[in-house]
Amino acid sequence: MTDTGKSKPMQPVEVDERYQILDVLRGAALLGVLLINLDSGFRGSLFHHILNFHTHPGQANRVTDLLLEWIFEFKAMTLFSFLFGVGAGIQYERLIKRGRNSGFFLFRRFIVLLIIGLGHMLLIWNGDILTLYAVCGLLVVPFTKLPGKLLVVTGLAVIALSPYLPFFYNYFPDAEAMRAQASVATRIYSSGTLAEIMSLRFDEAVHFIMPLLLASLPRTFGLMLLGTGVWRIGIMQRPQEWRSLLWGILAIAGSLGALTTTLEVWSKETGNPAPGAFDLLYPYSVLFLAFAYAACLLLWLGSRQTNRLEWPWRLTAAAGRMALSNYLAQSLVFTTIFYSYGFGLFGRLGSAAALLLGLTVFAVQLIASELWLRHFRFGPAEWLWRSMTYGQWQTLKRYRFFNGQPGD
Repeated sequence: MTDTGKSKPMQPVEVDERYQILDVLRGAALLGVLLINLDSGFRGSLFHHILNFHTHPGQANRVTDLLLEWIFEFKAMTLFSFLFGVGAGIQYERLIKRGRNSGFFLFRRFIVLLIIGLGHMLLIWNGDILTLYAVCGLLVVPFTKLPGKLLVVTGLAVIALSPYLPFFYNYFPDAEAMRAQASVATRIYSSGTLAEIMSLRFDEAVHFIMPLLLASLPRTFGLMLLGTGVWRIGIMQRPQEWRSLLWGILAIAGSLGALTTTLEVWSKETGNPAPGAFDLLYPYSVLFLAFAYAACLLLWLGSRQTNRLEWPWRLTAAAGRMALSNYLAQSLVFTTIFYSYGFGLFGRLGSAAALLLGLTVFAVQLIASELWLRHFRFGPAEWLWRSMTYGQWQTLKRYRFFNGQPGD
């Protein structure tokens, strides 16, 4: 009798079964997320950042603001959202091969992520994005059975419509509310008591952060649908077979993204309105560049003649394998540096100094991830997430041998 694998316990995949290109993409996106979170959320109030393109004087800060806005702002988060959808596609595919109930498993996986995200938002840093990913993941679950091409079309349609949905604007705080909140945040986070910080963090999460996340929900949902579909049709696994499409995305999306992003950054820098001829394209400028970045990396990594990664990509992949642990660790490190219970630097550090700090922290995370994964199968947060999802404690040490069929 053929064993379908249903009797075997579900287990996460081992190292040699992972898709290294996907880990590299996650690691690269993680760097962008770190730099933008540090610039717009940790070193000062998000609302002060929204209202003021340049928060600190000096040429170095001005150049840094321009580079971060052009290269990373929302692009890394877009790529990260897309990759969460890819992850859902991988899960679904492996569960179906195992004859498992994919809907129940994915639902439980995203519920666990929701718990982690809410804990992060309310107890550590309210700029959390995991909560949004968990909610969007739960919305994606019913769609996972659709064919890959239909998922891609549906995802693109949702993304295209998202800027024009009414609640995108209805839930966005007005300038006066953001200005008042920025003033309070600067005072409390830089010199307040722990109780005051906890209270403000909760108040901001409920009245400001949640509405912002709700405004981002349609686009994030669309990106996750798109990522699931892209995985299902095989672009991530076999980029060399999709070179024409990837080159087209790089050329067209890269050109449109570079043009519209440049005009938007110029508008913020000068205070002049961006040329109206591109009004229909501005809402998608971030997406254009993010897709171009992904296409470029897939072309580069897919063209290699060996599966062995050179050391920069190997370190990046290691950080990507531990993306959740590294993301949470960044919050612990940066809140300690900027909040009053640590060094109290909130609102005092310019963007140039923050950029150097961020690159230093990420360099440490690259090395630490590589060293950690020499001895352990996954990061500590990934271990907790998988253990809660599978309903059994996962073995962390790498030296253990597993007979079970991989399921993650």
